[in-house]
Amino acid sequence: MDEVESNFLTVGTLNRYLSAKFVHDPYLKQVSLTGEIFGYKISSGSAYFELRDEDESSIRAYVSPTILRGFPFDFKSGDKVNLVADVRLYGKRAYASLFIFSMQPAGLGELYLKLAELKNKLTKEGIFNRPTKELNYFPKKIAVITSKTGAVIHDISSTIGHRNPNLKIELFESSVQGDSAVKELVSAVKKADQSDADAIIIARGGGSTLDLWPFNDEQLVRLLSSLSKPVISSIGHETDVTLTDLAADYRVETPTAAANKVTPAILDYRNNLDQLTALMSVDIKQLLQKNLNRFEYLANSPALKSFDQVFFNHEQKLQNLNLRLANSFAGEFQKNIQQFANLTAKLDALSPLKVLDRGFSLTFKGDRLIKNAQQLKEKDHIKILFAKGSALAEIKEISDDRRI
Repeated sequence: MDEVESNFLTVGTLNRYLSAKFVHDPYLKQVSLTGEIFGYKISSGSAYFELRDEDESSIRAYVSPTILRGFPFDFKSGDKVNLVADVRLYGKRAYASLFIFSMQPAGLGELYLKLAELKNKLTKEGIFNRPTKELNYFPKKIAVITSKTGAVIHDISSTIGHRNPNLKIELFESSVQGDSAVKELVSAVKKADQSDADAIIIARGGGSTLDLWPFNDEQLVRLLSSLSKPVISSIGHETDVTLTDLAADYRVETPTAAANKVTPAILDYRNNLDQLTALMSVDIKQLLQKNLNRFEYLANSPALKSFDQVFFNHEQKLQNLNLRLANSFAGEFQKNIQQFANLTAKLDALSPLKVLDRGFSLTFKGDRLIKNAQQLKEKDHIKILFAKGSALAEIKEISDDRRI
């Protein structure tokens, strides 16, 4: 009986044998497949799903945490994909599974090819090499092209409001993904360029490659490169680079960075003014020292000590030089004083305190500057900042009526 039983394999032995066959079969390595994701889930950093085709055939699939973190796309059930994987046999229960190495949305390879061709064509035309338009150092209004919902417009508004409360923001709303995005983006860009804004920010948050694809549209890219106003682009994450980024005058990594780019803080103005004052002082000292050196040279000349006539001639020249020195010094000093006065006047005009001196006030709820009555509700406690002093108040009634 024992001899008969020894001719029979255990299930585990058979499964291990089959698993070894899968491992050593060259036709089951680096298999390229296409299909639809079903039952996609992530557990402990790994992805699990079934890959199905039109015949309703299916096979299990697995993506390790390391491979999954390297994917530039976010996947979900229902996505059609192209993938490369090894086919392995799970020994305990003897079912085949795909161990995936790479995966991308089906058809994306063709999109990338078209994108590369378009980028090459536009590069040869010089679209991405046009002169950079300078930003206005004292902007009055900024046009922002993005969705009216989401964190992007909030981040830009908060940053600008903190750095320069006097700077106006005009939102040109547009979809930033989907079928209608390109048409809406083109329309918004045209309106922004025709506005009285000093610069244009075009921005959206992170997303998949397909989500960002409207920003690779040829019509949009050509339009951005032809605008009369400087454009700051912040599309996706820092590692994402679209053709819109290449066509813009400036590319930054986040919407907050875009807001910083167009709004030097008032402290920056003061620092620049201090630098200008220091440079003016250095110029005056250098001019004075140069003429004093010439004076000392003439005063110590041996010829002046030996011949009265030579001394007389040099005395005349010295008087002329002193006169030119005085005139030059007065002219340079007056010129720099005027530049200093002009910059001081501009800085003073930008100060929020000037607005307060004209009878206006600033209203805060906590640390938040209130710009719209709809930001408040009854019984809210607010702080009102005047030109001199402040007051605490409680909201009794809110109305859309703007009459005093």
